[in-house]
Amino acid sequence: MKNYLLSRLREASTWRGIIMLLTAAGIPIAPALADLIITVGLSLAGIIGMLVPDQISPAPTPRNDV
Repeated sequence: MKNYLLSRLREASTWRGIIMLLTAAGIPIAPALADLIITVGLSLAGIIGMLVPDQISPAPTPRNDV
């Protein structure tokens, strides 16, 4: 179970989901603060999406089809 959780934490989609879940938490706050929280949360999700690959693909192996 620990390995599964650690594997998920290495994925960008997991971090985007965590940030969006925290951004959408149903805590009553002032509308101006809500706008700021949404803007920051979406910005963080976008930055993570750009910088962290969802999957690391292995290097291609050379083929000898001669």
